[in-house]
Amino acid sequence: MKMKSTFIALSVSALLFSGMASAAITGTSSVELTIKTKVVSGTCTAKVLNGAGTASSEIAFGDVYKSDLVNKTRVEPLKIAFTNCSGVSKATVSAASGITGAGNGCSGPNTDGDSYAAGLSTGFEIWSGSVDTGVMLSCKRPPAAQEVTIADGAGEFPMNSRIVIAKDKKIADVGAGAVTAPVTFTITYP
Repeated sequence: MKMKSTFIALSVSALLFSGMASAAITGTSSVELTIKTKVVSGTCTAKVLNGAGTASSEIAFGDVYKSDLVNKTRVEPLKIAFTNCSGVSKATVSAASGITGAGNGCSGPNTDGDSYAAGLSTGFEIWSGSVDTGVMLSCKRPPAAQEVTIADGAGEFPMNSRIVIAKDKKIADVGAGAVTAPVTFTITYP
């Protein structure tokens, strides 16, 4: 009989303990979380490089002869190099006259030429790719922004610049001296 009472006492204790345990363990029915971030545009470091591959804010043509202007033979390569790109798979490039005023803007007496006015009846053409076969980045009638593919954090936009006689001018109008044409390249990351 002692065994039966012990068995009943253990059964009642186990039942009471299990009831108390389930009363003490009350699971969580839900959890909340707030996710916070800052969305930023991708970007690159962009630099204009001359034909030697050196960063430069000026593309030097050196001495140019009037025969070079008549024959349209003076061409200098340049490019925009994109490096350290983050979150970017493409960029677009467009060109515009850098400063408006005497000797700047678009070439020609009515400032409606395709070349960028450089003074002394000259202008500079900018071409995406090769001269005459690429896309002219016209001063007066700019094309759609040119697309650059960015891969592995880098990309290049190759161009060429050619010095020419300004629109509606003749070689006899061209003077001697230093000429410059400021051009601003606008870069966007669509």
